[in-house]
Amino acid sequence: MTLAASVSAFFVAGYFGVGLNVDPGRARPLGTALDARIPFVASSVWIYLGLFPTAFLPLFVVRCHRLFRRTILAYVLAIATSLVLFAAFPVEANSLRVDAASLDLTHFAPWAVALLYRLDPPYNLFPSLHLSIALLAAASVWKASRRIGAGAFAAVLPIGASICTVKQHFVLDAAGGAGLALVLYALVLYRYEPVSGEPLAFGRRGLYAYAGVLFLSYAALYAVFLAGGGMIPS
Repeated sequence: MTLAASVSAFFVAGYFGVGLNVDPGRARPLGTALDARIPFVASSVWIYLGLFPTAFLPLFVVRCHRLFRRTILAYVLAIATSLVLFAAFPVEANSLRVDAASLDLTHFAPWAVALLYRLDPPYNLFPSLHLSIALLAAASVWKASRRIGAGAFAAVLPIGASICTVKQHFVLDAAGGAGLALVLYALVLYRYEPVSGEPLAFGRRGLYAYAGVLFLSYAALYAVFLAGGGMIPS
């Protein structure tokens, strides 16, 4: 738990520290013809937001301490590499995002998109840290349990699509995030070998606990929506 909390703090401090201090004049779009053809789908925000609890999935599945430490290392390297690239090569999302004024905030999904746009700095795009962390989480879980890992990888596919349909990332951002995850998997997770007889996964209780966290995450967001009456928190 301490390692997970430390990495979370590193991510939050670094992500917003870089994103809120980027010179907008240095940021450039990475749009392609494919980006223009991808439709905006407000409801896909629920898949997009699923990344945040998914990042913690190894905490509920991976029982082997050696594998968990490798996962933490892969996360730290993904975050650190991305922060350097965010600062050196800022990419702007303002030209990609839909006009927040056009969103109907009386409905939950458009409200969540507007909240996402409000909170997320529009410059931390390439590579997509959203996708790289999702892939590393799935790879870690795959090492602990092939069955659960297969489900985790299946969930990554719609997450990869959602970063584009929510208009938070360009296609090249997604490609960069996937490439970064592949490199870090090869460097950090690929060489992991379990010790004979060593328990690797927590089993059903871990999945039940994760499902509870997932439910509470969305329930809390819905409570904020109801309490605010469709207003976006400042």
